[in-house]
Amino acid sequence: MNAIGRAGAGGALSRDAVHVWAASRGVAAMAVPASGAEAAAWAVRGWAEVALGCAVLGRAFDGLDGVVRSAGIRHGGPGAVRLRALRALGGTVPAYYPDAGDPGPVAPVGVEVWRLCGLLAEFCDAVPMGVPAGSSRGRDSARGQLRWGERYRPEPARRYRIVRGDAYAGMVWRTWMRLPCPGGSENVLVAVGRKEPELQRRVWLGIHEGAHLDQLAVGEGELEFGAGLLAAESYAMAVEIVALLEAARDGQVELARWLRHGLLERVGRMPGFDGQVPAARGFRSPELGWLPTLASTYVTGPFALLCAPGTTPLHARWRAALAGAPRAAEVVARISGTVPAPPLPRPPVPAR
Repeated sequence: MNAIGRAGAGGALSRDAVHVWAASRGVAAMAVPASGAEAAAWAVRGWAEVALGCAVLGRAFDGLDGVVRSAGIRHGGPGAVRLRALRALGGTVPAYYPDAGDPGPVAPVGVEVWRLCGLLAEFCDAVPMGVPAGSSRGRDSARGQLRWGERYRPEPARRYRIVRGDAYAGMVWRTWMRLPCPGGSENVLVAVGRKEPELQRRVWLGIHEGAHLDQLAVGEGELEFGAGLLAAESYAMAVEIVALLEAARDGQVELARWLRHGLLERVGRMPGFDGQVPAARGFRSPELGWLPTLASTYVTGPFALLCAPGTTPLHARWRAALAGAPRAAEVVARISGTVPAPPLPRPPVPAR
């Protein structure tokens, strides 16, 4: 299954099967742990991910169209830009698709989340760097980066298909997904070229996105939308945090710096960030501006997972790596027990 394919190659999958899949995933994208404007913006963002799947499966969007029309969401914030761009690949965008207008006010990020952001920055500063050592990176390709990242992923799996996604450049956020295929379903990575430095791309694809693909390989539950997505991002971010400790310990100094950069980016792009964590200044993400719950989970989720008792390979690597970083362990001790609980799932958003 781990092979390069052409974007849009849906095999022998029928249009009816794509319709059913798109409709069901469009509904799933609406089941978010939020309400009001946040729920609307979150649903629209999820629809953009479904639209990417529709494009990969041959640009049959009618199943998603029905869900969008029934929901009646008029304004979806920045996520609507991606949704409309992807939908345009299948022809004129229907008039009932949401625009990028302001969906309304959302609740601010909580005080405890901001406190944890500060502790995350302290944790990054407390990670000790080992003696610089050489490294072997392999090929700078989607497959090569995923293979390279296996050394930092606790349970690497190669049960995925890679499709070229150059046609979707500028329209993609989440590149991993589970799509229908003639034999049932398959895990897919849409490989979109990026201009960031090579090691930054390796962190993003080989470690973070790879962790998502690993989860898809072993889990049958919801991981792509709503509360399931929060759990998925918590896991992938936890893998990044452990990778930071391991890379620093092993003398992979440049890699550790990019991992640290990524963790601080999650703080700086938080809605309402005003520079209170100096190391996180200079980052922003307009699409997360109406998604405080999701944005917060990139910081709170991994520590909730890592600080909980566990016997998984992830927990074993976390404990082993933390044992060699006493200052970082002191920060973790202050974090443990104070991480906000994840939100509970709520019904789908009402029509707006």
